[in-house]
Amino acid sequence: MTIGVIGCGNMGSALIRGMVESRAVPASRIVAWDSDSKRLLAIARKLKIGMARSNREVAGCSVIVLAVKPQQMGQVLAEIRPHLGHRPLLFSIAAGIPTGWIERRAGRGVPVVRVMPNTPALVGKGISALSLGRSAGPRHRKVAERIVGSVGEVIPLEERWMDAVTALSGSGPAYFFFLMEQMMEAGVRLGLKPAVARRLVLATAQGAAELALQSDEEPGVLRARVTSKGGTTEAVFKVFARGKLGQVIQAGIRAAARRAKELKS
Repeated sequence: MTIGVIGCGNMGSALIRGMVESRAVPASRIVAWDSDSKRLLAIARKLKIGMARSNREVAGCSVIVLAVKPQQMGQVLAEIRPHLGHRPLLFSIAAGIPTGWIERRAGRGVPVVRVMPNTPALVGKGISALSLGRSAGPRHRKVAERIVGSVGEVIPLEERWMDAVTALSGSGPAYFFFLMEQMMEAGVRLGLKPAVARRLVLATAQGAAELALQSDEEPGVLRARVTSKGGTTEAVFKVFARGKLGQVIQAGIRAAARRAKELKS
């Protein structure tokens, strides 16, 4: 099996690094291409993978990872379609692009797997949803799980749920980063040094996530246990309630899901 990666941005690079470092795929079996030659050279030298001279050259591999932006997908598929006669597995991580859309542009019988990862994959802590196209079967799913499993957890899902996944976990890390950002700023405004505020917030976020992962109870229950009547945490949530923060967050996530749908048009 040879793996070709088109696009060496954050996620493409994370997948390459995950495959190599986890030994899911030997570096000698991976070749990549990116329009940014400096970025391509840097990752090729670091991870000892092959460098293609064009995305057409990558198209000769048995598995092709399409790690490009949704807006670039049509052009990339048009360029590689004449070279897909061997029916390689196309592995797409583009938000909002359905497997059927790719299949129509890749050619009849070309198997497609759609994956929605997230940026914690950069540190091997990602979670990805995976859906199969019409021509993809169990063998293709196994290969895809091997690739994306090298950077975190994998959840198989029906494709109709992918826009929701994109809004929830694909964009999700940014929501948590925003909350961390606001907490750090509040700490500084209360007089803490920035380094101290950062350390407190990041450790609290990590600890809260680990507690939720290890607990059998829902986050709402865990939150209630911290929220003593008349206490400091209750004071926080009274302010949140007045600003309808919960409704704002849910409205934002719904907006992200709508935007994911729009990307396919």
